[in-house]
Amino acid sequence: MVNLYENLGKSTDSPLETAGVGFDTASVSLEPGNGTVKRGTVLYRKSGALYAPAAAANILNTNQLVVLREDVDTDASATVAALGDVIVAGGLLAEYVLLSDGSKLNAAQALILRQQGIVLKPYDALDGSAPVADNTATVSVTVTNDGHGTGSASPASGTKGTEVTLTATPAEGYELDAWEVVSGGVTVVDGKFTIGDQAVTVKATFKATT
Repeated sequence: MVNLYENLGKSTDSPLETAGVGFDTASVSLEPGNGTVKRGTVLYRKSGALYAPAAAANILNTNQLVVLREDVDTDASATVAALGDVIVAGGLLAEYVLLSDGSKLNAAQALILRQQGIVLKPYDALDGSAPVADNTATVSVTVTNDGHGTGSASPASGTKGTEVTLTATPAEGYELDAWEVVSGGVTVVDGKFTIGDQAVTVKATFKATT
């Protein structure tokens, strides 16, 4: 672990690391041909151990994800891949962590980074006041099953406060037993729940009819 800047933004016009939280760094090789990759861009590991800027489709638990800590020119004509200093774990300011197209991560994508050790935090006001909660981020709703039927959610994503209705389709000889909340911290009542701050996974479980 290394120490953070004594004053947020002291060393750069685009602060990235959160004050008072440690972070771990590493050096990785970046895939050539992506131009200048900006500080704060999420990278994912490709085959061959090269890292490339991550689009939304690359923010997966199955991909190793890191955040670039400096601008890096990935010259397509270079014979040797450029090296970049990256953050592999720690607390980062959500405002400055971006996808390859420059867009901010949504709550579901931020959760995947958190599961890999990178925690995105809101930009605290310099006067010490509490940050304003972001209720506009869209999070996903995933429905799994136990193999004796299927389940679906409508809508399959939404912002905080959105009501979701679950529908179960049992296989022949089975009926819905329960909705099991795997993650997301919601409570299902009569097949419905309200989206909170996190992505939600719900499992449909079935039982044999008598």
